[in-house]
Amino acid sequence: SEQVHKKVPQAESKNKKEKKEPEIDASGDYFDFSDMLLPITHEALVGSPYGIRSHRLHRGVDVNVIKDEPVVAAYPGEVTMSRYNKGGYGNYVLIKHPNGIETLYAHLSKRRLKVGDKVFPGDIVGLAGNSGRSSAAHLHFEIRYGEVNIDPCTVIDFPHWTLRPGVSKFSMKKAKAAHRKIQAKLRDNNYYIVKKGDSQGDVANWFNISIESLCRINNLKPGAPLIDGQKLRGSK
Repeated sequence: SEQVHKKVPQAESKNKKEKKEPEIDASGDYFDFSDMLLPITHEALVGSPYGIRSHRLHRGVDVNVIKDEPVVAAYPGEVTMSRYNKGGYGNYVLIKHPNGIETLYAHLSKRRLKVGDKVFPGDIVGLAGNSGRSSAAHLHFEIRYGEVNIDPCTVIDFPHWTLRPGVSKFSMKKAKAAHRKIQAKLRDNNYYIVKKGDSQGDVANWFNISIESLCRINNLKPGAPLIDGQKLRGSK
């Protein structure tokens, strides 16, 4: 059956032209984020920024929202993941955009999209909530390009509900350098030495990640016993 796209209008100044995916120049050095649609529909404070937190990389930002308010797609694209993750994201949706940028929306109270859905800017991705590892309603929002995590606050000024100056020529060189720097810091500090009696769940909780993530990062078989003295990491 034909898919119905529900949209939430944003401020008139942000809708004067049709939104499209961020363009990348031929050299791959810059993105144009000037047409990005904000994933929430109002000004909001950032409760937790991008960066290292609790022995792991907090790959996005946590934006304070009202439970069950709509969360909207930033760009056109296709849903590549729509699922529930008990140990971390809760209900989350991952959208891949035509040029390789991905956006992730997590801790939703309800998901409105399924894998394979074609998404248009302003489509309702889901309703904001506090599912998964969360103590209060907020939107966890990520911007990715391949293995590179982009700090959303370098693109969006959430408290003023606007885009940052200069995002029409957003430097991917700087974003990649920042990514390498924070990954190096994680590699130097983000490990755990297994003690006798430790389970995968114990170590995952220490890193504040899911068991699934712990196994993927360390090439472990789910449920396999850990060895006393084994060195495990909480991120790649």
